[in-house]
Amino acid sequence: MNVLSLFDGMSCGQIALNRLGIQYDNYFACEIKKTAMQVTQHNYPNTIQLGDVTKLEVKNLPRIDLLIGGSPCQDFSILKTTGKGLEGDKSKLFYEYLRLKNELNPKFFLLENVRMKKSSELELNEYLGVKGIHINSELVSYQKRPRIYWTNIPKVEVPKDRNIDFQNFKETNYDICKQYELTKVPSHIKMWKNGTGTNNELKVCANITNRNKIYCLTRRQDRCPNSGLIEIDDWCRFLTRQELEQAQTVPVGYTDIVSINQAQDLLGDGWTVDVICHILSHLYFFKGDQND
Repeated sequence: MNVLSLFDGMSCGQIALNRLGIQYDNYFACEIKKTAMQVTQHNYPNTIQLGDVTKLEVKNLPRIDLLIGGSPCQDFSILKTTGKGLEGDKSKLFYEYLRLKNELNPKFFLLENVRMKKSSELELNEYLGVKGIHINSELVSYQKRPRIYWTNIPKVEVPKDRNIDFQNFKETNYDICKQYELTKVPSHIKMWKNGTGTNNELKVCANITNRNKIYCLTRRQDRCPNSGLIEIDDWCRFLTRQELEQAQTVPVGYTDIVSINQAQDLLGDGWTVDVICHILSHLYFFKGDQND
């Protein structure tokens, strides 16, 4: 099986395939962020990097069986009131996914994106010929992360709730936690609001110390909204690297090759691996099980 991953990031799709034991002959990746490619090649050195998706020509590829990707979401997000949808500078890259899907005609495809305005979702439904499936990562992890997935993989439904509790994964080593303590500058003091804030307040972050779920990972923890802050002493800390990785159900240590700020950026842009596992687990043909 040949896989092509567009906007591959740090290759969460490849983690999912390996976690499921789905064998593939080649994994082609289109990505331009250097840190993302660095993490991918460190963990999966056989990945074939193809660079900029806008410059990819299908004549240079073999038959593609599985096309996956999550095109940039900035202009789709319902949190961005000025978003231009498909005509935005970032989100119009969806058309590159559509171009390659139409030219390659893969047996299976999967596209992920953020929760968006209904009009934009209906546009994508029409372009892709399938209805998007709404899945919140909190069903398979301790992170609230609502996303939409479009796929022609058969029998995919919303997964059952695994009831995963952040409290069972929260870092307890004081010395490690202390490394992620915020500096007491005015912007951070406002973010923390003495631990009484919610994610609905401007420039204020939620206190997730005793919560069973954290909020959606973003590319930066030092701005609001973010995934939340945790009490330490009489102050607060960010999530640790391990807590961030586990929130996205990425293997612990997967991002160790880059700095914590770079890891936050990649994880905030990435997929929740166990959601992708749930979807790709229906690829029975390639797993040798065609009876279900």
